[in-house]
Amino acid sequence: MFEPHAATMGSRGVGRWPALIACTLVVLGGFASASAAYAAPRFTPMSASVVAAPQPVRGTDGRVHLLYEILLQNTAELRLDVQSLAVRAKGGGTLLRVAGPAIPSVMTTVSGEPVASLESGQGARVWVDLSRRRQSQIPRALVHRLTVGAVLPSGEALTASFDAARTRVNRRRAVSLSPPLRGGPYLNFNGCCGLSPHRTGLHQVDGVGYLPERFAIDFIRIDNQGRGGEGDLTRNESFFTFGEPVHAVARGRVVRTLNNVPENTPLNEPPGDQFTTRTIVGNQVVLKLRDGRFATYGHLQTGSVRVRRGQRVRRGQVLGLVGNSGQSGGAHLHFQLSDGPDPSSSNGIPYVFRRFTLAGVVTNIEEFLTGAANAGIVPRNPASPRRNQLPLHGTVVRFPD
Repeated sequence: MFEPHAATMGSRGVGRWPALIACTLVVLGGFASASAAYAAPRFTPMSASVVAAPQPVRGTDGRVHLLYEILLQNTAELRLDVQSLAVRAKGGGTLLRVAGPAIPSVMTTVSGEPVASLESGQGARVWVDLSRRRQSQIPRALVHRLTVGAVLPSGEALTASFDAARTRVNRRRAVSLSPPLRGGPYLNFNGCCGLSPHRTGLHQVDGVGYLPERFAIDFIRIDNQGRGGEGDLTRNESFFTFGEPVHAVARGRVVRTLNNVPENTPLNEPPGDQFTTRTIVGNQVVLKLRDGRFATYGHLQTGSVRVRRGQRVRRGQVLGLVGNSGQSGGAHLHFQLSDGPDPSSSNGIPYVFRRFTLAGVVTNIEEFLTGAANAGIVPRNPASPRRNQLPLHGTVVRFPD
């Protein structure tokens, strides 16, 4: 399983590590020939798998992003140190390499702690954002070269390199949608493609792992001073976004609604364990679009939903009003596109908005969300009209009226 740093191997004994050492002696010589045209299956000290086949999307940075996750599990009997991860095109060259001190910036434990080492039996998640200038540069399939290290009880350091986590790439273009809101400006305070709460929201439903919010956006309206509201901020009505109409992003059929979850007190977000998979996104509308895509609108105002299950809606039709229900600390719209009708037990898929204006970016989102400061807007002069792009985390946008 491992390749030693030193040339001598005969000095170590089996003792308490019989499975590990025996496996090492059997398969050690194979790692050097990994680049051969044909490689026989090999034992590896770690399992690695991709959650869902990635699909590219163009962001407001002008780049095409391929966003996906790798689940790792240490199956060896001792601690493993992840030394490097290389993303490679199947049959091609290396597209992205992360190594050494940079590993914790893309790898976390199940509890979300940055990590570079895994104890025996421990798992981790690797959050990959592979970006390219052009759609044509996105490969059809990916494979990942992992290099891990370990130290035996004798003190001998070993390494192993192996290919794993093979996945196809869904190369169809992200669906183009009309915006769910009108006017603005709106701040995307929880979006793609860094390690935001949406991006890392991998959870289990009925024993299956899902990441429904992979490309989700939280929109809140701000003014030119970077304020999300004015007056008594303990009242939902003081927030600029509260009560704004929410619009259908495309023609579709309503497959799910919820309209009776109570509003929260602003700046006091309830913990997630107070909700079920049904109520965590609060009052909601889910639309079934074409090609198996489902659009979810969450945290709507109590009693504001204007459509019913089974109803067909047209693009731009008002579905409800922005509220502060479910797991929410302030009035905002949660929007996501996924591959299933349940906002919790589905996987997020990419989308772009047909037309909007990029007005700037905000650099202090954490302080803004806690009420410690207004949003620090870095304006874009002049504002930049955009077509068929996904607003990235921290962007400030205006939609057509």
